[in-house]
Amino acid sequence: MASTPSNPTSRLRREAVVRAVAALLRWLQKHPTPAPEPIYLIVTLKRAPVRRFEHQLRLPHSPFPSISLVSDRLPADLPDDIDPLPSSALRSLPAATRRGLVLVDRRLRVPAGGKAAGAKRGVTLPVDLSDPAWAESAREAARRVELRVEGGTCRAVRVGHGAMAREEAVENVVAAVEAAAACVPRKWRNVRALHVKSPESTALPLYSTPGTGGEDNDGDGGMGAAKPEGTPTMEEQGRTKRRKKSSMGCN
Repeated sequence: MASTPSNPTSRLRREAVVRAVAALLRWLQKHPTPAPEPIYLIVTLKRAPVRRFEHQLRLPHSPFPSISLVSDRLPADLPDDIDPLPSSALRSLPAATRRGLVLVDRRLRVPAGGKAAGAKRGVTLPVDLSDPAWAESAREAARRVELRVEGGTCRAVRVGHGAMAREEAVENVVAAVEAAAACVPRKWRNVRALHVKSPESTALPLYSTPGTGGEDNDGDGGMGAAKPEGTPTMEEQGRTKRRKKSSMGCN
């Protein structure tokens, strides 16, 4: 018997999220990297918004595997969940840090645009260490991600990382989907498809508009949806075609 969404206004089935997240985490475990890979929610709309669209989505758990603080004068009571880094790290952040959230002491000069050099795969956030609540503010900021649509119909939102517990990743994906569907123009009526993926993995389907079968993914940046089990890969299809041509040439 088909399950129903826990939220009456939602079209997302939690079971679909559990299956996709579990499969993605298994894939990431079989393809380890120096730092946990990010997990993205891919939102594909039927129609692009007429105007530029931005919205903050709050997640139950931080999608970053680490939080680092770049400062030359570290606070004496630096929390255990925040790693210290010298100001020189702004010039060349290590790979493990680029995938996490980097806090930058406001007393340091950060390049224009707020992005630290070498932090292309991470997010930087200026912090005021004179504020007693700076650490808690940083943790709260780490739970917020931005859904931005500037053109086209497909966008990726970071919702987790490969080292997360499955249930935490599921909670983040569900929260991100519900928040995204509630804020895009025309809401669920404008949601064409939803997928989860990591940078190198196949996109795994969570939802598709009835009638599309999850296979119509125009505008997904070439990431593609997961194929049904047993479907031949492009490489296998190519080998089959070459064998047929060879057989025809021998007759």
